[in-house]
Amino acid sequence: MAYWNEELETLPWQAVERWQAAQLAAALGRIRGTSALYARLHAGLPEAPRLATLADLQALPFTFKDDLRAAQEACDDALPFGQNQAVPRERVVQVVASSGTTGRPLYFAMTQADTQACADAIANVWFTAGLRPGDIVAHLVGLPMVAGGLPYADGFRRLGATLCWLGGFPTERILREMRHLRVTAMLSTTSFALHLSEQWAAAGRETGKPSHLNTVLGGGEPGMQQREVRTRITAGLGLQHVRDSMGLGDVMPSMWSECEAEDGMHFNAQRYVAVELIQPDSGDPVAWQEGATGEAVYTTFAREAMPVVRYRSRDHVQVVAMRCACGRTSPRMRCIGRTDDMLIYKGMNLFPSALRDLVGTQFAGRAAPLLRIWKASADQVRFDDPIPVEFETETALDAGAADALSREIEDLTRARLQVRIAVTLVAPGALPRSMYKQSLVAVRPEPKVLP
Repeated sequence: MAYWNEELETLPWQAVERWQAAQLAAALGRIRGTSALYARLHAGLPEAPRLATLADLQALPFTFKDDLRAAQEACDDALPFGQNQAVPRERVVQVVASSGTTGRPLYFAMTQADTQACADAIANVWFTAGLRPGDIVAHLVGLPMVAGGLPYADGFRRLGATLCWLGGFPTERILREMRHLRVTAMLSTTSFALHLSEQWAAAGRETGKPSHLNTVLGGGEPGMQQREVRTRITAGLGLQHVRDSMGLGDVMPSMWSECEAEDGMHFNAQRYVAVELIQPDSGDPVAWQEGATGEAVYTTFAREAMPVVRYRSRDHVQVVAMRCACGRTSPRMRCIGRTDDMLIYKGMNLFPSALRDLVGTQFAGRAAPLLRIWKASADQVRFDDPIPVEFETETALDAGAADALSREIEDLTRARLQVRIAVTLVAPGALPRSMYKQSLVAVRPEPKVLP
């Protein structure tokens, strides 16, 4: 069995956590001394807190996105990245931006050492996902500055794979170039992989070139773990392997990836980042064990320019297993959804991804695992009336068949998820596809008023 970092990837998980606690104990003093944000958040706490295990982190406060946002706003010429900039600006060699899907983008400065650590951790992710030197990878994120842009590219190069950055080209050119360049793997969002799978065969007929594509790496949005989504991608692209991955630009752009088991993502950033699991509501710790659910919380101990301590990711995850045939010892998990995406119907919580998974599984062949939930305003979270949802059908339906399928979806959703939805079925291909993150939720436009 091959590993990128065999020592940490195969060390018993509790031993990994003890090693990380030792790194954190040494790093905390530096973080508090260089980051004005953490000097403030940790004011009044012991200068040298006891960190025998990661459980001792519970004595430290959480960091929230609003803390990072406020720190960024408090910027000046000396600290252009704000109060969490922990190095002089002369040492900053790269800037990564968040997507801005939940507000104004955040910017994260990186030193030379930060870029090297990031590339190494992301290379670990790609190696776990099955990529090797000699693979030719189509990088389909079109925005270099975002977390899934240049950092992912650095990871491919660090691994030794051949980087083909095709993101940003028109879809038709992407499809042609992937065949001309003998691409063996591609990185894309779930929605864009589905989009390409619908056109892959036609591109083959147009170019007359055989496909060498074998692996799809998912990133940037949830959904790749859903079985029906995987089936559509593998069938449409004619390949063998689909590997989900996940990260967070605020911490490390990619940290989790599936191995050959393709059943939950391993943590691959052990060398640089510690991860906790907590109850989202109370903040209480949750033990890493099979079946556990909670929110992932991250602490960096090797990030120079902009460290984070106990950062609330808002990613809700479920632990699939604590052991794996591949020999890696980190927990395997799936992402259930994000707090930012959660909707509430009369007191019942609903993650849009749960609705997509339900329909994609129970109505396979009739309704596609593609949906759009409509909100009346950007800040709407609560619904007292049935939540309006659009689904694509697999084939064109007459009015009677569409009405019957809509009722079936509504009834099953009420029975399984305890929420009411109002379904509108749209034709195949009607919902938007995106090369970058594709939100499952949209704000309904105001009707135009004629003069």
